[in-house]
Amino acid sequence: MAEQLKNYNGVSAIEDDMPYGQEQLIYRIKGQGEVLGLTVENVGRQLRAAFDGQLVQIFQDGDDEVEVRVMLPDAERNTLATLENFMLRLPNGGSAPLSSVVEFESRRGFDVLRHTDSQLAIHITATVDSVVNNNNVILEDMKKAFLPEISSKYGVKVGYEGRAEEQADTMSDMAQGTLLAFIMIYLVLAWVFSSYGWPLVVMAAIPFGLIGALIGHWLLGIDLTILSLFGIFGLSGIVVNDSIILVTFFKQLTESGMPAQQAIIEASTQRLRAVLLTSLTTIAGLTPLLFETSLQAQFLIPMAVSMSFGLMFSTVLVLLVIPAMLAVYERVANKFLPKRTDSVTI
Repeated sequence: MAEQLKNYNGVSAIEDDMPYGQEQLIYRIKGQGEVLGLTVENVGRQLRAAFDGQLVQIFQDGDDEVEVRVMLPDAERNTLATLENFMLRLPNGGSAPLSSVVEFESRRGFDVLRHTDSQLAIHITATVDSVVNNNNVILEDMKKAFLPEISSKYGVKVGYEGRAEEQADTMSDMAQGTLLAFIMIYLVLAWVFSSYGWPLVVMAAIPFGLIGALIGHWLLGIDLTILSLFGIFGLSGIVVNDSIILVTFFKQLTESGMPAQQAIIEASTQRLRAVLLTSLTTIAGLTPLLFETSLQAQFLIPMAVSMSFGLMFSTVLVLLVIPAMLAVYERVANKFLPKRTDSVTI
């Protein structure tokens, strides 16, 4: 993993928490040893008894508890040559030289075995220069081929912590918050308009703001960040305000007796200035932030891009789409509510 990260530009300070310790001898049972009935556990117990001692008795010496262990002499325990001449007891009662049934491999061991969620784990961290590269782009690239290959080859699971984990948690919380916010907006609009249909017409402008925000990030070459999403949330409220201005005036005209089709045209022309002023003043206030070069303002630019471009894009569509949706709504209402006398032609 660390070697793979070195291939990406802008990645530095690659570290892991592998607590390497002293050299160890890793042993495996040869084919001959398996035929004789030896297992890794059986060999391990015999080696432990020989070099660490086999507990045979515990007795009290006054207030002290004394353990009696049987083991090889220190002169044999402290040299690797002992392994060559060490005799293993076989399950059938015989014996065999250790070197004939076991093969050894020298490898650095670990001082500590680290765990995450009760599973053995290794943590690999790196620093990404945001000017040169993006950590999300790097992770997505590694997810395509490298990480699945590692998982299938070694049987390991890959998890994401640090900034990736924080982003995943934040996105989950924001998804729940978005759903709650839309429900609250709908309930408020339903209460204000005393209708279940009008709020849907008003809220139809929200997706247009999202499209404009994404287009703005693409045009300026800015990555979509958490602050970009915050800007989109704020944008939703502003876009809804533009729709409310249009729909409220239309509702007043129809209640005064004006035919629906004429009321749509009148509302669109009469409220054009109010909608444009609401949007343009907000865009004008955010525009200086887009060209700010100070370091302190850089993290706010994605939010400003979301709000300014989203509002710019949605304002035009609100003036075109909302009147069309009002016409559709009136047409459907006339179809299902026979008492209505207004007619709408699209």
